[in-house]
Amino acid sequence: MDPSRDPSGTPRSEERMPPPGGWRWKSIDIIALVVLLVVFWPLGLIFLVWKLRNDRKAVPVDLEDVLRDTGTRWDETVKRWTGGAAWSFAGRPGTTGNAAFDAHVARREAEIAAERRALDEEIAEFRRFMDRRRDDADLYEEFRARHARGA
Repeated sequence: MDPSRDPSGTPRSEERMPPPGGWRWKSIDIIALVVLLVVFWPLGLIFLVWKLRNDRKAVPVDLEDVLRDTGTRWDETVKRWTGGAAWSFAGRPGTTGNAAFDAHVARREAEIAAERRALDEEIAEFRRFMDRRRDDADLYEEFRARHARGA
């Protein structure tokens, strides 16, 4: 059982809070929101709701990652349809024809993905730690204020 979740499986409240540094809006997010609102406003509202809910996760997903993953899925779909032709919607080249190099690239991509997952877990744990520390600081400040009033 995952210790970061309660028995019902829902994330703890500290996981639903925005990151300590504030909201994670990047220029691509703002541009996408404006374009979607101008082109078809319901899509813009859907994107806005997704972005606000996503920013409250312990490890938010960036729009760039979503687009890259979508491109990778399209890339795999096109390869299946075309019999493995070297298309690339994800910004990655297809196979080079050199089996040893392609195997090396696949190994490195797997290693990088594992490192990324480990970093995401570490970031989530640090955010939970900082939220607990912030609660401790609030409790201490409340104690100091009560103590000052009593003195």
